[in-house]
Amino acid sequence: MKLNNLSQKPLYFQLKQILKEDVERGVYKAGQQLPPEAELCEMYGVSRITARRAITDLVEEGILHRQQGKGTYVKEAKVMRELISVGGFSELTTASGKTPSSQILFNKVIQADEKLAKTFNIAPHDPILNVHRLLFIDNEPFIIETSYYPLNLLPDLEKHIGESASTYSILKKRYNVELCRSQKTLEVVAASEYDADLFRCDRGTPLFAIEKASFDKTDRLIHLSNSLYMTNKVIFTIDTQKSGTF
Repeated sequence: MKLNNLSQKPLYFQLKQILKEDVERGVYKAGQQLPPEAELCEMYGVSRITARRAITDLVEEGILHRQQGKGTYVKEAKVMRELISVGGFSELTTASGKTPSSQILFNKVIQADEKLAKTFNIAPHDPILNVHRLLFIDNEPFIIETSYYPLNLLPDLEKHIGESASTYSILKKRYNVELCRSQKTLEVVAASEYDADLFRCDRGTPLFAIEKASFDKTDRLIHLSNSLYMTNKVIFTIDTQKSGTF
């Protein structure tokens, strides 16, 4: 496809509009790499300067993003997450109109060490369920989560974890436990080789790391988790009416 050299619109602008429309029509999908500049030049009969100007404009508009040494990609829309929300992954994802799913990487009963015993206010060596999961939104990996649950409060939970993507739903239906508040801390860490393999990203990619402690209506700690999110896939928001901080 050649551009119109007789048009009053500059060639870079024409190319920019074509690429933008291709993204909107799904010719290039979120996360997909665009053809290299040299190939775009050949496809549209333009100079490299023209192709680079069109791409730069689309990067500045947030439609594309460049990865150093790799190329130009369609920018993925970020998922909005309320940082202080008490709700579980499945509930929040479903409410946003997307489809949650999970893959259990391991599910085992361990003995509480001194740190976990103190955190859950239980005796050392009491049984703790340790669950490691990869959580997906619309079949794309979204969270690597490691969770702990006290089995003296939730007997046989390990037998039911795989029944649903929503652990909080299991807690409510099987144990009549409803989580009412949570405490969270957030920091940014670099993806390990293991994280990168699960997220299909580069080692060292920035990740949000969130530690969450969730409590029931009697203020018992029911769930402790450590979750990793790719920073380019999520935006965290805070509702000051919920937090009471202005």
